[in-house]
Amino acid sequence: MSVFNQCTFIGHAGADAKLLTTSTSRQFLKFRLGVSDYSGKDEDTLWLTVLVWSTKQTETLGNLVKKGALLLVTGRLSVRPYVNSEGLEKTEVEVIAQDVQVLARPKQHEPNGQAETVSTETAAA
Repeated sequence: MSVFNQCTFIGHAGADAKLLTTSTSRQFLKFRLGVSDYSGKDEDTLWLTVLVWSTKQTETLGNLVKKGALLLVTGRLSVRPYVNSEGLEKTEVEVIAQDVQVLARPKQHEPNGQAETVSTETAAA
């Protein structure tokens, strides 16, 4: 039997994306994505860490993924346990992105203060 791991999320960037480099000099992009879940009157937000490993797209997306941007992210889900600096066990939910699309830029990054839908700015990881 085959195994399939693919997920798609639409949510808002929690902060500007960070371009980081591994110890082996490989660059990647990292940002947090907030995905809201409405059940009845309550709203819960799931925060995911998104990693983009495509060397072609990390710099382009780094300039586009700003706090508040509405993004469509497709990739594979990874759940990873770790121990934080205080010695507490935590769980990190990550999306290893295959595709990131900017659906709308945040208002503060638009010249006229309006959010704009962007359909041509697609990055495949």
